[in-house]
Amino acid sequence: MKTKLGIVAVLFVVMGFGMVHGGSQTMERIAIGLMGTGIAYLLYLLLSQKKREEQKND
Repeated sequence: MKTKLGIVAVLFVVMGFGMVHGGSQTMERIAIGLMGTGIAYLLYLLLSQKKREEQKND
């Protein structure tokens, strides 16, 4: 499940970068939202994995 959501998050970031220079201001705001959602989830995955590795080593 985390792998599929990670792939979707990466696609959100890529789509956001593609749309950020769109013609309308609404499209740019949607792009910022997509990038923010994708980056936030990828950071969550990174930090949760780091905590799990620290607990495993203790």
